Amino acid sequence: MNIFDDIVAELRNTLEGFSRQNAIKKLKAEGVWWPKMKGGNLVLASSTAVELGNPRNESVSFMVWSQKKELINDGVVHLIGSDIPQSRGKSLPFAKVVMLAVEGMDEENCYERHRKLELARYDLELEGYMLRAVSQYLREWSRVSVEAFEKGFSFSILAGELSRLYRAFDFVRAVEFIIVTSDSSDVRSLYHVGEKVEKRIAAMNRMAVEMNFDCSSCEYTDVCTEVEGLRIFREHQSEAHNEKRN
Repeated sequence: MNIFDDIVAELRNTLEGFSRQNAIKKLKAEGVWWPKMKGGNLVLASSTAVELGNPRNESVSFMVWSQKKELINDGVVHLIGSDIPQSRGKSLPFAKVVMLAVEGMDEENCYERHRKLELARYDLELEGYMLRAVSQYLREWSRVSVEAFEKGFSFSILAGELSRLYRAFDFVRAVEFIIVTSDSSDVRSLYHVGEKVEKRIAAMNRMAVEMNFDCSSCEYTDVCTEVEGLRIFREHQSEAHNEKRN
């Protein structure tokens, strides 16, 4: 199914804009092992070296996927702004976009698989890194402890550990990241893309969970009209729903 390919193309255009400003650093998602903290990891404000996406700052976090592996640069982290080792004592605006290459995502399984991928980040239990809060409004707030900072925690390591989680799913073939810490306006440029992603997810949720197929009363009709993959998903869900009723 094709639900986010045009979004991936839009993200590429956004990256080109940053590139023209010579603002991008290309990192590798490191395959190093970072100590784990089972059962939750509390990082208090007093022991925080770097804060990312505090509610006082701009923040956005979302994920997209494509079945065209050639669209995803596996293991690449595009960093716009400062890395963690250069940011001690700072509270930074934060954008994190995950782009995945997947296979076998069809109208029957894409909703459940997407949910599993979305929930994967909650399994990230890294020593000295705390996912402080995640809201339904595309925001993500996290903290890096002084101890983790002094041990060299970085976005390469964070991306590497996230990649490990995503690759645990047998249908994930490649993982790429965009991370922005430069300033609020740069983060906002990705927030507008994230809103489109969120609307498509909401449309899928309405059809898969609420089983609502009445286009005349649906606020997502324009989205389904624009995105072929959602139209295919709607047709499949509607047929499956009718079969159960009969």
